[in-house]
Amino acid sequence: MIRYFVALGDSFTEGVGDTPGASGCLSRQTPEIPLYSAHHWLALWMRAANPSLKYTNLAERGLRVAEVRAQQMQRALNLQPDFVSIVAGANDCLRGPFSAERVRAELERILGAFQSVGARIFTATLPNFTLHLDLPGGFRQRLGRNLEAANSIIRELAGRYEAIFFDFWESGLNHRAELWSQDGVHPNALGYLETARTVAPLLRAHGIEVQEMPV
Repeated sequence: MIRYFVALGDSFTEGVGDTPGASGCLSRQTPEIPLYSAHHWLALWMRAANPSLKYTNLAERGLRVAEVRAQQMQRALNLQPDFVSIVAGANDCLRGPFSAERVRAELERILGAFQSVGARIFTATLPNFTLHLDLPGGFRQRLGRNLEAANSIIRELAGRYEAIFFDFWESGLNHRAELWSQDGVHPNALGYLETARTVAPLLRAHGIEVQEMPV
């Protein structure tokens, strides 16, 4: 049974995005859906199955992997979690210069630190932002290469560190326009909820109790 769930990362984990009632695709979703990150939804459902669960979300928008490591890793270790989520790298890809070697080294430091204390680890690949952003051709190609390189690293390290792994890049969530905010980078309120609904069965398959509740 999970005792303490701590989430590390950037805006995707923090839960930045369009709220119900915003213009565009989000206006078609049920207005009662609150803007929670997918991690927040999962924590709520994990707590429904285990009321004693504690949850802390340390994520902060705009951070590169090195900043996630520097600003969040030790704080998370101090909380002594037995389950951690580490999803990062989008800002390294979006805001150059991009260094695959630096992304790999920083993720290895983070994942290794939590593996060494026996915490179970969850991680995921990055979304395909090129599907939703209006970008010049050269930048679109460069961003696509960066994302593919980062995701290749994430897949490799997920296996090496025995993480529970969700391949967002390969999921159908990328292609559902109604799930994305107008900025083309962040899910909207419905998108975060649908992401959590997609990840929940994966957690159950790894023995983590998740009791999905009506919205």
